[in-house]
Amino acid sequence: MGVLRLAMWSGPRNISTAFMRSWGNREDTVVVDEPFYAHYLDVTGLDHPGREEVLQHQPRDWRRVVADLAAPLPPGVRIQYQKQMAHHLLPHM
Repeated sequence: MGVLRLAMWSGPRNISTAFMRSWGNREDTVVVDEPFYAHYLDVTGLDHPGREEVLQHQPRDWRRVVADLAAPLPPGVRIQYQKQMAHHLLPHM
């Protein structure tokens, strides 16, 4: 079987976290939570809760995020579930 990459694009205040946690319970799945968030915070300068922690622990370069999302999955994992937020996709990307 091949690799399956699911990108769930959603907006604020919906059931995206519940979907992410459901997929995260599968042994054959790796979950990626809002991978463009650090780039979004860095570029917009918005003061969101946990901003500094996000900026310290996630890549700020959207091109690196794309490369990471396309990288090979860990052994035993064939599904990648991405919880994406539509407003994190900025015009220059």
